[in-house]
Amino acid sequence: MWMHNGNVGGWKYVKRRLASSLADQWFLGVQGGTDSEWAFALFLDSIERAGHDANADPGEGGFGHIVLRKAMLQTISRINAFIAEIPEQYCANEDLDKRSLLNFAVTDGHSVVCTRYVSSTTDEAASLYFSSGTNWKQEGHKGNYKMERRDKGADIVLVASEPLTFERDNWVTVPTNSTLTIHKQTVMIHPIIDEYYNHSPSYTRSSGFAVSKGLVSNAPGASQALMPRISDGVTPSEDAAAESSNVETVNKRLEEVQRRVAGVET
Repeated sequence: MWMHNGNVGGWKYVKRRLASSLADQWFLGVQGGTDSEWAFALFLDSIERAGHDANADPGEGGFGHIVLRKAMLQTISRINAFIAEIPEQYCANEDLDKRSLLNFAVTDGHSVVCTRYVSSTTDEAASLYFSSGTNWKQEGHKGNYKMERRDKGADIVLVASEPLTFERDNWVTVPTNSTLTIHKQTVMIHPIIDEYYNHSPSYTRSSGFAVSKGLVSNAPGASQALMPRISDGVTPSEDAAAESSNVETVNKRLEEVQRRVAGVET
């Protein structure tokens, strides 16, 4: 299953480059012309390039969340490379906007990987939130729900572009230019480190671009972004052992958020 909320910058010039880079089976599998469909084909091609058969049953446990996340990072990197190849005269003559909003989500039935990403150093990405707990319960009027937390566990994890409830502490903002991974009810956040990433947790971006696309939430109930901190010099493409050490700090902060929400003393 694949989802895309946003746009690929300079799409009419990217489409041919993207299509030409695909293996035949992924090129022939696309039935439409939207950037979302072609981005999915690019993701499947990235899975194959990593040595996995995206057409085959991956077996018990799926492809694994690390494989999915690395393919997602490669997909974003390839899109950025295609955009960088657009001749500058097209940008000047047509006032072409090369910025991309790439909120992707993919699952193999066992793990979920989502991204909140913008190819800009100054703009905010389209909004993305998650909420985790032990029970998603209807309260009061029909259609009103609340996430319950009886312990530190995360039996249920919801991801949405807009908060689904009004309880402020129910929802955590996924940081701009990050991946959100859900595996066995464990939530992990990794930064997407490239030329558009900023290491400072206090760095402020403009929401104007995403607002102009209607992709920034102003709904009540959203908490502040949880900013991941990782060691300098470690990239998202390194192996799982290196990644796990960097994610430890992020996961601890996630646990702190869950304890605070549940009212557990730290």
